[in-house]
Amino acid sequence: MVEIKSEIIPALEQIEQLHKVSRDELIKLIENAVKNAAAKFFGSDCKIESEIDITNVEVKTYLIKKVVEKVNNEKNEILLSEAIKIKPDCKIGDEIRILVDSDAFLRIAAQVAKKVLTQKLRESYKKNIYQEYESKIGEITTASVYAIQGKNIILDLGKVEGILPQREQVFKEKLRIGQNIKVLIKDVEKRKKGVIVIASRFDTNFVKKLFEAEIPEIKDGTIEIVKIARAAGYRTKIVLKSNNPKVDPVGSCVGVRGVRIKPIIDELQGERIDLIPYTEDVEKFITFSLSPWKPVRTELVDQEKKIAKVYLPQNIYDTVVTSKNNININLAEEITGWNIKVELAKESNTSAVKEKKDEEK
Repeated sequence: MVEIKSEIIPALEQIEQLHKVSRDELIKLIENAVKNAAAKFFGSDCKIESEIDITNVEVKTYLIKKVVEKVNNEKNEILLSEAIKIKPDCKIGDEIRILVDSDAFLRIAAQVAKKVLTQKLRESYKKNIYQEYESKIGEITTASVYAIQGKNIILDLGKVEGILPQREQVFKEKLRIGQNIKVLIKDVEKRKKGVIVIASRFDTNFVKKLFEAEIPEIKDGTIEIVKIARAAGYRTKIVLKSNNPKVDPVGSCVGVRGVRIKPIIDELQGERIDLIPYTEDVEKFITFSLSPWKPVRTELVDQEKKIAKVYLPQNIYDTVVTSKNNININLAEEITGWNIKVELAKESNTSAVKEKKDEEK
């Protein structure tokens, strides 16, 4: 009883609180461990019951025997004359419980109980961690780059290990061991070694959650993110709508001298972000969607097929027509839903902003 009392029973309350395993369930596990140890001691063909009195911190084990006139099996039967000494009112055919000395096998029982509890603890911990991170799917969290294994990046999330698979990485980013980064919790998996969190920095929702974390007006619903289109590592376009006419959605997200958007750009390691004000005026919306370009003119060619033409100044147009895949146009088409054709603006005195060649891709 010393082993059970000193090593198992005092741990019940702590286990119950930390690992959310009910005390009744733990007691049942210990009772079974004691029962199994007794079975090894007395024989597996014996009928055994075990119970724990938590109040008095006492373990009791019983052999269950049938009362008979003549004993044919000593392990399961007992003479009536002997049974009456234990239970005076018993009769032939009854089953009685005979209290046995547990000291002979209690040490084995304690070892078995500890092993069972340890296994239960692991299962419970895995279950709790899984449920905790499953509830966080779609949220961002801070992680530390722990190791790089092949094409996967292993993350330390504190309680659990995370994986940033190649498909969820931004290939232009160069992460180093020990670096703290933010990631989107995309999925949670149960594996033999434990729970694994699948993280992402590639997912479009990663950018959305960064904005929700940094911009209070987005978090409280004053500013609404209507749509996001992203070419991870290069450029992201975010359509913003203000639900308060007094609040400028773009200005609020940029902040004074860019103080609000800078931490987001830093986290994205310099990825360009275009903030697009939402408007129901389609021509203006298409024009805004091509930011930082400033088209001279936008024309809706076919509203049914959603085809539009934008007229660009010479310096931008030259780059566009020589590019096989223009990211800025592709993203603009994604957020507007329009097929955008480009034409050279004939006007010579435009106020279009000149950009570096890599900004136009």
